[in-house]
Amino acid sequence: MHKPGFEFIRMQTNLMNLTRKTFGLLLIGLLGACSPKKAAESAEEVTGTQTERVAIVSKILSNHSLLPGPLVDGNFLQEKTGDGNMGPSDIASFCAVKVDPANLPAWRAALKPLESNNTPPKLVMPKKAQSWWLTAAEFGGLEFFSSKDLTGRVNGWLGVAPDGRIFIYSFTM
Repeated sequence: MHKPGFEFIRMQTNLMNLTRKTFGLLLIGLLGACSPKKAAESAEEVTGTQTERVAIVSKILSNHSLLPGPLVDGNFLQEKTGDGNMGPSDIASFCAVKVDPANLPAWRAALKPLESNNTPPKLVMPKKAQSWWLTAAEFGGLEFFSSKDLTGRVNGWLGVAPDGRIFIYSFTM
């Protein structure tokens, strides 16, 4: 025969075990929900014929100020990390344009000095290699200016090569 208190103790022990298991599963579920997930990544690139690219890139760059001269060619890539749901997304833009070397003095005259927060400029490469983006060797030969007037962003740089190529990198944080 069982003692009357024994059944109560057994029920209490079973209840405690069930509570412990439930709490453990709940904790595992919460930790799983809080574990960092890889941020969504996307990229938008300007494509098309040279004439189409020039028209689109000219429009993108002239949103914030007039261009100091016409473009001969243009390439543009924007990489976005994050979906904007749990805070803002980070954006990095890579732009390479070609201007007539005879127009470089007009471009240089219209550009502003590089901000101190962007000094020294750092070479950044797109996540997926682009044939039109500069190499590490070319980076060292650039003359740097602020990219703010053409991009609207305070972070980044604009580099002018002697042959009329202009590289623009800007990003958000």
